[in-house]
Amino acid sequence: MADKDRVVPETAAELWDLWRRLKRNFPAWSLLPSGLYTPGAWGYIGVDFISGFRRNKSTQQTFDLLDGVDDKTFDALYALAGLNGRRQDQMLKAVVIGYLTLPLSIIAVVADIEGDSVSAFIREHSTTVYQIIAMVTLGPLTFLMSQWRSRQMIGVLDLIRIERGRPVASTQVPGDE
Repeated sequence: MADKDRVVPETAAELWDLWRRLKRNFPAWSLLPSGLYTPGAWGYIGVDFISGFRRNKSTQQTFDLLDGVDDKTFDALYALAGLNGRRQDQMLKAVVIGYLTLPLSIIAVVADIEGDSVSAFIREHSTTVYQIIAMVTLGPLTFLMSQWRSRQMIGVLDLIRIERGRPVASTQVPGDE
């Protein structure tokens, strides 16, 4: 890329614009369908999980987007991705506890105390019970997909660092101590 085409954000607003363009390459909604056809998804067989990941469309789009971005801007973007990944992890933990652990514990205690009443309630309100089960399952699943994509974004940025000759210092995401 020519120097005149280099992407060098001069303001925080430009960095945030670059972040918005980056995250468009990793929509959470497309995680399940992409698991059927992307090279990265088919690369989860065997020992090499990187080669297929490198060939994914989202990876290629990110390499294209960040071609010409200077190291300082890249590092700032990498820091945003790391912060986003940590926030995603925190939210996923909260959702798993809030949506699954607590309700299931309460249900188990109530079922143990009033087993016949709970069974009768489930039989009489099966549609409502199925809707609640679906909601309690889909909530965490949605956050899990979002968390997966945030980690995927960090992985692609790691690939870019490596190919630029600026290897990642450790296998941990920034801030994951």
